[in-house]
Amino acid sequence: MLPRRVSMCRSHVVLSQLWKFSRSLPSIPPLSVAQAKHGFCRLCRRKRSHLISILFMSKLRSLVPSPHSLFVFEAAARNLNFAMASKELNVTQPSVSHSIKALEKHCGAVLFTRENRGVQLTEVGRVLYDGVRASFSRMEESFKAISPEATQYLTLAASTSMAAHWLMPKLYELQHDHPNLKIKVVTTDRDVEPDSEIDMTIWIRDRGFQRANTWFMCDEVVFPVCSPAYVASHPRIENVSDLSNHNLLHSFDPHRKRISWDEWFDRVGAGAAQAPPNMVASDYQLVMLGALSGEGIALGWNFSAQLLLKNKLLLRPLDVSVKTGGAFFLVANERRADQDKLGILVEWFLSQTADLR
Repeated sequence: MLPRRVSMCRSHVVLSQLWKFSRSLPSIPPLSVAQAKHGFCRLCRRKRSHLISILFMSKLRSLVPSPHSLFVFEAAARNLNFAMASKELNVTQPSVSHSIKALEKHCGAVLFTRENRGVQLTEVGRVLYDGVRASFSRMEESFKAISPEATQYLTLAASTSMAAHWLMPKLYELQHDHPNLKIKVVTTDRDVEPDSEIDMTIWIRDRGFQRANTWFMCDEVVFPVCSPAYVASHPRIENVSDLSNHNLLHSFDPHRKRISWDEWFDRVGAGAAQAPPNMVASDYQLVMLGALSGEGIALGWNFSAQLLLKNKLLLRPLDVSVKTGGAFFLVANERRADQDKLGILVEWFLSQTADLR
């Protein structure tokens, strides 16, 4: 309900305009102030919620310089890079910079700190980004919900190696048991938040990690793996120190924290420093392909290597492993409209990883 004093103040302004307008129309008998006031008060009583909406939207329009500026801000904040945002929006980088500066001036606050290789959100910028992203997600979900043509997929995001060696082979079983589930698999080079585009993903976090709509699947355990062909054609590995005489396949993931060979040797108590690697791959999937083709020994994860070991495409040349203290978690979109189908997927994941717990 509007405060009476505010309502009466706005009423007098509108009454004055209404009265002047009625006097300017010769074909319509002019309204008296009393008649106009009586009619307007009836309108207020019957349309109060509509008036509140008008006042709210008027306030919102004054807070936002333009809808376009919010799209630019969201893209820049998500990418933390103006150049990437400009490519995504198909505009020039100066246009993005100009839009951000205008938004900062309008808000009276600095939203980004500029750095050599991109930008970072300030505390104020983070608050705004969280609100804008949540609003965009809700709008996108609403548009998807009312679209009759849209196929309702459940979208799963995973690393390339996880998708290739565990998720895709397993999903055939899922769709056989639940043919009405429509699944879309998206590979990402970094952890992503479940949102309007991602329904579910897999994260590695500390074992004590807690969050709504998150389920523990198994501990993170890391051990050497190689192909049977590699074992057959190379000297036998009796202990950890023997590994230094073999070709170790290294990966460096800039966006996902993975234990390295140096860290693995340190965890198992091998004090001797290992020789620097001859080659390092930025995508762990390349390392797995090298191991599968007999090029050397890679570090394998109990989750992603589960089927490769079961099907004897890879084996463990040494029964030594490291329990990192991390764990694999299933993270779901809490705003997903069809929670029943999401629940089926959660139960399926937990059943498929039961042997790893």
